Amino acid sequence: MKLTLKGEMYMKYIESEIVELKSILNDDMKTEIIAFLNSYLGGTIYVGVNDDGSINELSQREKDSNESKVINWIRDEAIYPNCSEFVTIKYNDDGVLSISINPGNDKPYYLKEKGPRPAGVYIRYGRNKSQASQEEITRMIMESNNIFYEEMISDIQDLTFNTLKLKFEEKNLDFSEFKMITSGFVKEDKYTNLAFIFSDQYDVETKIGVYHGLDRAVFKSKKEIGGSIIKQIDKTLEYYDLCNETRIVIDGSPMRKEYVSYHDKATREAILNCYCHRDYNRRSNIKIEFFDDRCEIISPGGFYGGLTLKDALNGVQSFRNKFLVKLLHKLGYIENYSSGLDRIFKEYKKDKEQPAVQTSLNMFKVTFPNLNYKFNNSMSGTQNGTQNGTQNGTQQKIEVLISLIKDNNKITRKKLAEKIGVSVRTLQRILNETPNIKYVGVGKSGHWEIIE
Repeated sequence: MKLTLKGEMYMKYIESEIVELKSILNDDMKTEIIAFLNSYLGGTIYVGVNDDGSINELSQREKDSNESKVINWIRDEAIYPNCSEFVTIKYNDDGVLSISINPGNDKPYYLKEKGPRPAGVYIRYGRNKSQASQEEITRMIMESNNIFYEEMISDIQDLTFNTLKLKFEEKNLDFSEFKMITSGFVKEDKYTNLAFIFSDQYDVETKIGVYHGLDRAVFKSKKEIGGSIIKQIDKTLEYYDLCNETRIVIDGSPMRKEYVSYHDKATREAILNCYCHRDYNRRSNIKIEFFDDRCEIISPGGFYGGLTLKDALNGVQSFRNKFLVKLLHKLGYIENYSSGLDRIFKEYKKDKEQPAVQTSLNMFKVTFPNLNYKFNNSMSGTQNGTQNGTQNGTQQKIEVLISLIKDNNKITRKKLAEKIGVSVRTLQRILNETPNIKYVGVGKSGHWEIIE
């Protein structure tokens, strides 16, 4: 962007994730260049611009010195490996030194005197740079050398696949015909990390938390799901269904109206995306957290291979776990390899509140608004035994349940759900979390008991 001042054209300089402003050139600039080289997007450093965007006038001697310094840095003298083909240096018409940096192909780039250690490797986080962790350095080395975690030999070789076999049977597929080598499970006569991820021995859990209120201060319930990712996916989707409360409105019309807190298709896509595209090299957990006003779904590792949110929404593909995605597609979990994010936003197209996406090198997070939150805050109570809204809070629902059961200990689950204005699955979740309400016996011959 250019503006006119006293008849001359000059550029307006504004800092962003890909733009850094510096009033003078100093040795710290080397680490800024390294951080952009190690990023997926690259960026530009403007030298001779103050924080407020005004230009810091430099003499020709200072300009020549600055240009010479940068050239020496990028030609193996300070930054290694040589990055001169990814860095362009020029002076703008207003005298500002422009250092344009493309993402390098030989990551990690580092201070030559420090070596490829955290003390010498820098990366960008938003508008800031920081020293890379050893985990980040390992990730960069693997990506630069096209080494994929799922293709590496697993440290654990005593693996079983009972859960996977059951899933094959469920889908009418013959596990005995599953080709271990071409599917990526076996390499050099040993199990790969892909096999480990699908095995019963996989030990990185999915964590689900339900909180009271808008922060993590008070737990309502929590669940940790381990084992094969087949088991984790199925159990996570099942538990999500229990947490996705449905508001029921009976207003005298022939059909009752149901309003889910979260659109099932959208949240299902987001959960499956976690398992398809997470960075399995990180030992972090997939997390799904329910607050009163939102649901946050967090996956370890951001976009892979320089992919941006805009790219992903436009259907551009970049697979970190290509064999894993293939098998999940075969088992019917996903329909199209690259349509997940697009589907998420399409589901919310008619809603005022939209999902929010955050991504960084370390994580990918989708936040879904609770579509019933405002209604839950404003409505409570029942009218003539008919629910016209939801009870304001789980505790109130429990109190109504206890009252209804005391009046009729043979009341059905369906009737209880209708009376408190939730779906049967939401009622079951409430009952699971309320140990003093128990059903004794089986079927119609049984009855409810309240343990005081």
